[in-house]
Amino acid sequence: MVKQFLVIGAGRFGRGIVKELDRLGHEVAVCDKKKATLEELEEYTEYGVIGDLREEALLEDLNVIQFDAVFVAIGSDPLTSILITRRLKERKVKRIVCKAINREVGGILESIGADLVIYPEEEAGHKAARLEAMSGIIEYIEITKNVAGVETVIPDILIGKTLREIGFSMKYSINVVLIIRNGEPIVSNIGDVRFESGDLIFIVGEKTKIEFFKTKIG
Repeated sequence: MVKQFLVIGAGRFGRGIVKELDRLGHEVAVCDKKKATLEELEEYTEYGVIGDLREEALLEDLNVIQFDAVFVAIGSDPLTSILITRRLKERKVKRIVCKAINREVGGILESIGADLVIYPEEEAGHKAARLEAMSGIIEYIEITKNVAGVETVIPDILIGKTLREIGFSMKYSINVVLIIRNGEPIVSNIGDVRFESGDLIFIVGEKTKIEFFKTKIG
């Protein structure tokens, strides 16, 4: 189902949201103070609005209640982010997702009605640390506080074996949901696929279980 989103702020974080939502097939509107920035995003958006959403008139013109979610992607000006979030909440926007530069600002945003607060720099730091600390990790996705998804090179000890032979899920309490071989995904009957050198696997499970798996068999 196609959804409608509004992204407020077209910096690096906001542009990433716009492009990904467009790639997923949704309708995106974007608001920013800079005309040039909006012009760069024209191919990814339904329309762009130049202005400052602290202004009541602009909020009314946009009819923000129509959107399935509004992203407040402003990081360098916490006060503006807080003011806009409060006004969106007053207008009963369905869902508000905010960027925050630190936990203090994030706490304020949550207290005034943000449904989700994202800390891009903090999360990027965590990801970089995990990628470096856990050898063989190619991609790390935090799904919840305790659960993650990890793309990793198949350990040598598993080459020539199948998930079913190993009893992988039972043994390690994590699940392999995808095998990638020569750049192509294998999603059917993966329990019976015999691993080959160079295979990649995508694992989902509790972070502690994934870390144990990587520590135990590399």
